Amino acid sequence: MPPTTAPNAPARETAYSEAQAAAYDDKRFTSPAGRRIHAFERDILLEALAHVDRNGRILEVGCGTGRLLLEARSAGYNVGGLDASPHMLEKLNQKIAGRGGEFEMVVGQAAQTGRPDASYDFIYAIRLLNQTESPAYALDVVSEMLRLARPGAYVLAEFVNGRRPRWGDNKRSTTRLTPEEVIERGRHRGGEFVYTRGAFFLSMQAYNAVPGWLAPAVAGCDRLLSRLMPRLCSRCYVLFRRAGE
Repeated sequence: MPPTTAPNAPARETAYSEAQAAAYDDKRFTSPAGRRIHAFERDILLEALAHVDRNGRILEVGCGTGRLLLEARSAGYNVGGLDASPHMLEKLNQKIAGRGGEFEMVVGQAAQTGRPDASYDFIYAIRLLNQTESPAYALDVVSEMLRLARPGAYVLAEFVNGRRPRWGDNKRSTTRLTPEEVIERGRHRGGEFVYTRGAFFLSMQAYNAVPGWLAPAVAGCDRLLSRLMPRLCSRCYVLFRRAGE
């Protein structure tokens, strides 16, 4: 089914263009390193999703072409997607063509989704907050996700760690947040902090730099270090539970 458009939701300057959408998956996640990076992100998401029933209503904010959304759906979860780029959603629509079933797909802004209050059992954003225009806007997205959460629902926010030293490719301009400010915003909006997870303690560049025969060992080491020291990782995930029953 084609995506619908949320009220008052023009595409943001940060939304992907048609050309970027066409190349997105092939550019990032088809190489052996890209597949290992994808698997790490998928496993963190599925760990968090284990907190909710598979029949619950779930929304990915900034779903893009559905790379992680489709993994969650393959695991049996009822996930819909929202993205500012109609071109990314069109790629997702092509992927799900012929699968059948209900599928929520909405063109909308992450900080103003246009979705009703307290309408989801789980809301998450991965690889989105660092692409927003500013830390203030990124924190507004966290607030919006908490607004969408029903009492007892869960919210997972992923972001580039502002406490990570900037070196190598990490010097690139991107929106960064600290775990402390994300947790503070979530609590202010009615979220109870559950846990912090980390990813890419060794950085994603390490996955691309090592020879193939060494890659499994590097990926395994990175997962272990990321579990032990989540707030020192290049990317962090904070899980909240919306207050109430």
